[in-house]
Amino acid sequence: MFQWLKGNAYSMIATLSDNYITLNNCAANHFSDIRWCMIGLDQKNKRLAIKPVTKSDIDLGLYPAEKLHRVNLGKGYARIANRNLMKSLAEITNYPLSDNIKYSATFDENDMMLIVDLTSKED
Repeated sequence: MFQWLKGNAYSMIATLSDNYITLNNCAANHFSDIRWCMIGLDQKNKRLAIKPVTKSDIDLGLYPAEKLHRVNLGKGYARIANRNLMKSLAEITNYPLSDNIKYSATFDENDMMLIVDLTSKED
């Protein structure tokens, strides 16, 4: 009898390292036409929000430029690089981000943002 193992083909995963946040292919699909995002932190509930920002949002001036983070898209992933942001996250999570820690994520369709649960490490 076989016991089927959990796969991650449809799991959204964000990997935090000392320099950047990397989103796997499933999570990056929500950023396929996006080059900018905003990042929010819920310190009480230890959650990270990544909100895609469209070019038209930028053109309309809906968000302050100093709140925007660049999203770099690769083949099968998206990456947000910001060393200062990662230092802040390391302090909040109390985890050494040099270990490239993976966290589960979900996309909130109502608020149109990716929510990373900093209490749920992935193996």
